[in-house]
Amino acid sequence: MNMRTKSLYPFAGQYCPVDIFGYASNGIPGIEIVGLGKYSRSMKEKFIYLSRERKLRFPLKRFVLCIEGEVEGKKFKEEEYRYLELPLLLMLWSLTGHLPLGHLEDCFASGKISVEGEVSALLLNNQEQENLNEIFKLDDDQVLKIIAPEKTAVFSDYYHLPLEALFASLIKS
Repeated sequence: MNMRTKSLYPFAGQYCPVDIFGYASNGIPGIEIVGLGKYSRSMKEKFIYLSRERKLRFPLKRFVLCIEGEVEGKKFKEEEYRYLELPLLLMLWSLTGHLPLGHLEDCFASGKISVEGEVSALLLNNQEQENLNEIFKLDDDQVLKIIAPEKTAVFSDYYHLPLEALFASLIKS
């Protein structure tokens, strides 16, 4: 199974777009995060912890999550890279079959996740949200789905997929 989605992270006062893609294969079981350098390991361990807290069991497969964009080599301030945690975790739980998402191609998510499972979404104003179509080079007929907490104000042209509803639908195995 393959998946792809879009995200942004703040860096030096601007928002940097990234593509996130992932796949599951029959290789040696485990989780690998590629593209975040030294930050990958702690993020992976947090995902394992959050999954265990929710009693989610993973199939014996190799799950690879990759970030493509200008991330590697950047010196982040105040853990800006953490805004990639939400889309990466959503992709992992989708690849493992725990979230009922067939694909994430037309979805956008950006947010940090605490070890308690609380999400701090990247807050974009209406103008910044309106620019997402241009930033991600979407076709005029594509409707972007924004995955964010229920209380998040979402630009009217987009579909809001509340995070709480997604997390409530987690399938335990």
